[in-house]
Amino acid sequence: MTTIPLAAVPDDRSTPSVDRQAGRRPGQVGSPPPRQTGRSPGRPRDERATSAITDAALRQLADVGYAKISMESVATEAGVARATVYRRYRDKADLVTAAIATNSTTHLSTGPSPDPRADLIAYLNEFDGHFAESCLEVVGTLIGAREERSSLDLHRQRVVEPRMGHALDLLAQARQLGQLRPDADIDLALQMLAGSVFARRMAGVASTPGWAERAVDMVWVGLSGTVGGAGGAGQRQTPTGSDATPN
Repeated sequence: MTTIPLAAVPDDRSTPSVDRQAGRRPGQVGSPPPRQTGRSPGRPRDERATSAITDAALRQLADVGYAKISMESVATEAGVARATVYRRYRDKADLVTAAIATNSTTHLSTGPSPDPRADLIAYLNEFDGHFAESCLEVVGTLIGAREERSSLDLHRQRVVEPRMGHALDLLAQARQLGQLRPDADIDLALQMLAGSVFARRMAGVASTPGWAERAVDMVWVGLSGTVGGAGGAGQRQTPTGSDATPN
């Protein structure tokens, strides 16, 4: 009889079997199913559909107004199923604020400005010409619908804060460059400039050429005592009338 050396016999107590290493019971055929570690990724979202939806929402906002927009009407105009819209946006406020934000904030420049005053004038003109009407309507509607406070907060977060933040940064840069006084209240200045846009809209006053420059100059005078010019090298205003100091 042939004797088999003990060293040639694998010891199950010290070396796991192939079945145990693979997670199978002894004698089980095939590999075990892979363990689920999370939700498998779905099909990538079609950005063309997203663009079609937001474009349709902006067109309807301009044509019929916020109150008459519906998820169904946007889906129809965009040429997509209603479910496609709801997969991206919770409700009408979510959709419209996202559309406005995409259209009104992606072009905002970042970094230092060579001329904060000129950029602020351009910002006011662009805001007045393209976004003031829709922004005022959406904000007014959401303020009136008191049950939609979260929608108003969402609009402020997506649309108002980025745009106001951009303008506030321009005023801060002007202050750092010495164009405005170190103690200048730039938050109040921004509220006054934004108010100049909405006040004319509410009063039905048409924008005239040069209004934005005049509005910015009035703020510049109050915060620096000068009009225009880089580095504060503008024309200093001389008090007149009862404010004048005799020599």
